Amino acid sequence: MTSNFLKVACRDCSNESTIFSRATSIISCDVCGATLTNPSGGKSNLVGCNVVETLE
Repeated sequence: MTSNFLKVACRDCSNESTIFSRATSIISCDVCGATLTNPSGGKSNLVGCNVVETLE
């Protein structure tokens, strides 16, 4: 069970954020407020963003 940090880009405004791959809360974009991830009990569901890079 590996966990990584992800650099993601918001689909609405293209702002890049760094998030934890197993986030336990809803994460919103800092710029436009769109929902980026939803918790799922394991890996986060990426709903409003695209992965740019996996950070270790």
